[in-house]
Amino acid sequence: MISRESLLQNEASFDRLFCDVLTRDKFSIFFNYYFSDDPIFNHANFSGTILESLNYNSSQVQEILKEIVNKTKDFEIPASIYMERFWKNAKNLERDAIECEFMIIEQMHILTKEVRKSTEKPDSGIEVLVTREPELWNNAFIKSFQIPKVWVPELRRRLGSAINDPSTKLLIAKEKERSEASGCLLLHNTPRDCMGVYCVGTIQERRSRGIARAMMAEAELEAERKNCDILLLQTVASDGVTPMYLRMGYEIAFERDVLQYTR
Repeated sequence: MISRESLLQNEASFDRLFCDVLTRDKFSIFFNYYFSDDPIFNHANFSGTILESLNYNSSQVQEILKEIVNKTKDFEIPASIYMERFWKNAKNLERDAIECEFMIIEQMHILTKEVRKSTEKPDSGIEVLVTREPELWNNAFIKSFQIPKVWVPELRRRLGSAINDPSTKLLIAKEKERSEASGCLLLHNTPRDCMGVYCVGTIQERRSRGIARAMMAEAELEAERKNCDILLLQTVASDGVTPMYLRMGYEIAFERDVLQYTR
């Protein structure tokens, strides 16, 4: 079974496609000013030495939290923290964060599905293609998630680099008699045995037509072609989509709280 560390590695590698990273001994901050209203792209992670320490020190952690707040002010982004619930000191750190005026604003589910060999592609009448045209993918992404206009130039720049990343593929879904894409999906394969499935979106007027399911089926086939062992998928609890993916055979590998500084 793939390790949690490999799942976290996949997520962090995906985040680097869209963010810059400040790394310190005790924490890292993923940041992008252009996406400053989004706590998912902009967030801090504590190091494993803090999260798994047998000698947890609240005073030290609160000093680190203050440093994170100050650094994020420099970057002009919200101070948000990812906290996976499986860490030994997760509850202690959340308690200290709340004392430092953070609050839990969201929960995330990290889902996984074992890659089964000889997966058959369903005949849905929807064609799912890999594209090297970032604008085609970007248009579907923007319409699917109602992306603010101020994000668009930075998305274009980041996607221009992402298409040259050998671990990344941009997928679009096309319906018959429609020239533009009806949906989008991004695959990120790192480490070798893990295929991350990100940015799964269907434009609003084309929903409930099996488009997301067709793209997810293609993602499984691509994971099989790459000899991956596991598929990874993030969901945000407030979106209410986790049950749909559970019906597709995914399971919750772990849960994460997102805390944000409120002052």
